[in-house]
Amino acid sequence: MRVVVDQDLCGTTGQCVLTLPGTFRQREPDGVAEVCVATVPRALHAAVRLAANQCPVAAIRVIESDAGGDERASADPAPSPAEAERHAAKDQHNPGEHDGTV
Repeated sequence: MRVVVDQDLCGTTGQCVLTLPGTFRQREPDGVAEVCVATVPRALHAAVRLAANQCPVAAIRVIESDAGGDERASADPAPSPAEAERHAAKDQHNPGEHDGTV
């Protein structure tokens, strides 16, 4: 499972961060939500669905895997942990340049 925040829709309420602070964060300059993980651990699937359902502006999209448990087989594969780390490092240097996906 992957999760994406539509940053153009995000209402900056922080509900997702309150629900799952290790999965979502808010950018410092504007409060827009971002995703902190490349793939969602199975133990957090229900909580991510809850966060998406609780988003007051429906800015969170959950991408379920239909490839027998291999999320990387989807049409839009998740980045490797190393790629996710590079994205996180880049975000710290360019806080307004993140598109909400990891």
